Amino acid sequence: MGSWSALAQSTGTPTTFSIRDCILYAQQNNSNLKVSRLDERIAQQQTNQVKGRGLPQINANGSFENRLKVPLLVIPGGFGGGVSPDSSGSNTGDNANGKGIPLGYKYNSALNAEITQMIYDPSFWVGLKAARYSSQLYQQTTQQVTEETAYNIANAYYQVIVAQKQWQLLQSNLKSTQQILATTELQFQNGVARKVDVSRLRVNASNLQSQIRQAELNMQQALNALKFQMGMSLKEQVVLTDTTLTFNQTEVVGTDAPDNYFENRIEYKILKTNLELQNLDRRNISSGYFPSLRAFANYGYQGQGADFGFFRTPNNGWVDYTTSSVGLRLSIPLFDGLQRSAQVRQSRLRFQQLEENMQLTKQSINLEVSNALTQYQNTLQRIQAEQDNVALAREVYDVTQLEFREGVGSSTDLVEAETSLRQTQNTFITTLLDWYTARLDLERAKGTLMDYLQSN
Repeated sequence: MGSWSALAQSTGTPTTFSIRDCILYAQQNNSNLKVSRLDERIAQQQTNQVKGRGLPQINANGSFENRLKVPLLVIPGGFGGGVSPDSSGSNTGDNANGKGIPLGYKYNSALNAEITQMIYDPSFWVGLKAARYSSQLYQQTTQQVTEETAYNIANAYYQVIVAQKQWQLLQSNLKSTQQILATTELQFQNGVARKVDVSRLRVNASNLQSQIRQAELNMQQALNALKFQMGMSLKEQVVLTDTTLTFNQTEVVGTDAPDNYFENRIEYKILKTNLELQNLDRRNISSGYFPSLRAFANYGYQGQGADFGFFRTPNNGWVDYTTSSVGLRLSIPLFDGLQRSAQVRQSRLRFQQLEENMQLTKQSINLEVSNALTQYQNTLQRIQAEQDNVALAREVYDVTQLEFREGVGSSTDLVEAETSLRQTQNTFITTLLDWYTARLDLERAKGTLMDYLQSN
């Protein structure tokens, strides 16, 4: 493996990505974000649904009926209050000699249409406002998912760069070890070096090669994790451009920790929106105590006949007629068994719960900011110490290497110095990752993560 680019482009031309490029790509391809945006669209349609309640409602229905048994009308006392005695001479009280009068004909058809318009309904306006807040809630949820995705991408990106740096260091150490091994083998052939020195260096080179293979695997796994967060196919080939990963003293943030960072956090904003929704829920329930008024207009057609058909013709003898009316419908709730009162109390209790959750969230965010700042300061102290350790280990390795080449040092000292240098370098890189991660955690805790990522 010659380079990082060679690792990335096994097939085709790879695409270059910075951290911001990865975030932009995820905004179009990450499945979590797609689902959240679909929730936004659903909420918008729910708002449209609520608006529809305030528009005219038109309904029409029709029917056709074949009466297999036509109902009879029985009039007590017969026609005109007369009586029809039975064979025994007693009054039976039935009409038409007990046969009854048919009610209508065998075939019936009907068509009716009605339009209604809401005039007064307090719950409509409350529901419309609640729908808008619900839409806002889903927008805030999308923002929350966006921030979480950006954080995961930045974290995964740093993991890839750390794996790359570790691979590069191992490659550099292997190259140096191989050069010393070649020199030592030549010295051994000339009788200047010992065989044990050659063996130690070969073992050390073999160990480095094994670690390089593991580092390559780590790079590929880290890159796959980044692609997953981006919503990218694992088969796609990419090359990362933000590969510096160095410690810059000018990027150190201050140690102030105001108590109002919770106002920037999307979690707190979501709770505020939920609080408004809960308040609207209570108002919506309470609006059930008020009357509602609707206007209506309808038109209907009715037809009946002894012959099969749907409407009157000149030959079928059907009887038909139309009806029409306009008016108002007033609905006044009187008593519901105190159900609505219990619902109002429940809504008030949920409102109090949300208020307590908001207070708890404030305290939690302040604690999170404090802990993140402490962790950041801790990694800052560690990284400065690790920088000094790398410089010292490099100095020891250079001196030991020079002594070995001049024949005054042993291969054991050289291998130990190389191992110590490699360990300090890895520790420094790992601490660098901890520092970058601590900075991400701090910015997220402060609610300024997206601004921080966009500015870098």
